[in-house]
Amino acid sequence: MGSKVARKEGGGSVMEPAEFSLFAGVEPGEVPRLLARFDAHEESFEKGELLFREGDVPHEVGLVLSGALHVMQDDFWGNASIVSEVGEGDLFGASSACDPVPALDTHGLALVRTRALYLDTGRILNPPPGAPACHVRALANFARMLAGKYAVLNRKITHTAKRTTRGKVLSYLSEQAALAGSDLFAIPFNRQQLADYLEVDRAALSKVLARMRDEGVIDFDRSTFRLLKP
Repeated sequence: MGSKVARKEGGGSVMEPAEFSLFAGVEPGEVPRLLARFDAHEESFEKGELLFREGDVPHEVGLVLSGALHVMQDDFWGNASIVSEVGEGDLFGASSACDPVPALDTHGLALVRTRALYLDTGRILNPPPGAPACHVRALANFARMLAGKYAVLNRKITHTAKRTTRGKVLSYLSEQAALAGSDLFAIPFNRQQLADYLEVDRAALSKVLARMRDEGVIDFDRSTFRLLKP
């Protein structure tokens, strides 16, 4: 992902293949071979550190081994917007590395202590003639994961495209209830993070949530919500 902020951690196996979708269907014994082919290296970040910065020139994709980060973007005046949350087993920086850009316009902020595995995207995407089946399998998994990330971004666009703060909140909470399969669910954001994700003012968001609770549309306790039918 360009210049690194934190130190590298060396040596040893960094993961169990069955834990991560990128290596689904790959024999455990083949994973070290793939890591070498992809020029993999692991790095560790403390809470609040940056995994990548705006202005970095991407050539690697990151895989979160543990922890979580927010991919964020600032406007001209420094107002932050959360583009996406990336959790354990998820990729970050994939789209930019696949479709090279002069420099990133986002940054990645560690929410907790986070370990990430960096892989050379060019080596993943360009298997040489006679490449082993495990490379082809990893490439197929990579494409599937990338498609999933585009779907997540499209869902965010659906929420933020609503004209009102109330419409954005209803759209987002409806999606979260559907994903949880229940009218009771927890969201991965605190109030400020939710405001940044939906691209609304925090005070306005708090007023809308309070009004919706008074109307019997929702109930909530911090990050736990329940959708109600008046």
